[in-house]
Amino acid sequence: MAPDILHLANADDWRARTDVYRTGDLDDEGFIHCSTSEQLRDVALRHFSGQNDLILLTIDPALLDAPIVCEDLYDIGEEFPHVYGPIPVSAVVSATPHLEHLEEGMWRETRADPKWLARVLHPDFLEVGRSGRVYDRREAIETTDYPYEFELPLDEFVVDFVRENVALVTYVSRESLHGEELPAHRTSLWIHDEAGWRIRFHQGTPMPPGPGGGA
Repeated sequence: MAPDILHLANADDWRARTDVYRTGDLDDEGFIHCSTSEQLRDVALRHFSGQNDLILLTIDPALLDAPIVCEDLYDIGEEFPHVYGPIPVSAVVSATPHLEHLEEGMWRETRADPKWLARVLHPDFLEVGRSGRVYDRREAIETTDYPYEFELPLDEFVVDFVRENVALVTYVSRESLHGEELPAHRTSLWIHDEAGWRIRFHQGTPMPPGPGGGA
């Protein structure tokens, strides 16, 4: 059985689906771009860093009418699965907001981009940092210097949809400063509105260093 393939959909395109899903790429290039689970993180970073309303589609290749061709069309040294036709909605195993991409953006270089932060921070954003310091939205946007080293992907990442437009995200951050490990339990509350998914609250709680954090 072939493994599922993944596709990052613009939310408006996904909402416009009928019994099939199609993209502008299908009209322009003749296929729909997809990826494997191992390729997804780099694809999101390379092509969707400025977007905060993405839907992650998990697609069962066995339920597709169109052929899948794995190819390297842009000479980047890696083959990607391309679907040469519209995707039946019945072939979509799941369709969920891609919040891991946004949460990782709070750690990547986008964390130092005031325009990106202004887009993804809710007007009422509040953060209780690992140190216990409280940041409001203005302070979070202005505090772009982050001297810590950190690990991606985020450890133990879980998304719990409290409601359709409200998501609770939890994970463990693995960061360090001058060689000192500073792991923390992290909790974020994301809210979807007319501006897409925006983070309303974030909190970091220190945990002991070392595997598993200890008790």
